Parts: sequence; C-alpha cells; structure tokens
Amino acid sequence: MTSICEDALKAVPDRYREAAEALGATRWQVIYKTVLPAAKNGLLGGVLLGVGRGFGETMAVLMATGHAINIPGSVFDSVRALTATIAAELGETAVGSPHYQALFTIGIFLFTITFIINLSADLIVRGIRKS
Repeated sequence: MTSICEDALKAVPDRYREAAEALGATRWQVIYKTVLPAAKNGLLGGVLLGVGRGFGETMAVLMATGHAINIPGSVFDSVRALTATIAAELGETAVGSPHYQALFTIGIFLFTITFIINLSADLIVRGIRKS
C-alpha cells in the first residue's frame, strides 16, 4: 500500500503536496484531500482507456468468459463476448448472407462503443492539461 501512495504522490505536481504539508496536513490528509482529487480526471481517463481496450480484446475475453452461446441467468454464468462471436463465426459464414451482415453490424457497434469510450477518455485527459 505504501508504494501505491508514493506513486500517487509523484503523479500530482509537487507544489500541491508541498502546499498541503506546509499547511500542516498529515500524509494521509495530503493523499485523500489533495492528491486523489487532483488525480481524479487522470484516473478516470485511465479506467476508460482500459475499458475501451477490454472491448477490443478477443482471446483474453473469450477465455475469461467461458464462450457459451446462452443468455446468462446470473453474473457467474458463462457468456460469449461480441468480439469472440465475430472471431469464431466470420470464417464459417457465407459472404453476403444475413448472418455475415449481422457480424459486420456487431463489428460496427463495437467500433462505435470503443470510439465513444476513447473519445471520452481523451476529453477527460485534455481537461486535465488545460487546468
């Protein structure tokens, strides 16, 4: 836990930490009241980029989710990710068939979602640089 706190202190400009310490804040007060609020946008941007990356993954998601073609009844049931569906079925589908078009529609949907997530993360990170 100490290394995480030290990394968080290094990510925010030193003047924030020094100002908080000069006002008499303890180490934990510096972290919770100064460092985390200052790093909030960067952390959110990183999480959004990670989620965007997760949408684009195929094999890791395929292995982690169980690759089952059923509607899950609970959080712990196996599922089939959209990227895995495209990867598994595109090679066996006749070109121009409705199934083929549905797979391309899934691809366009995944592209749109990933684009929106990455655009949101970029706007958040740019917001940090301007302030």
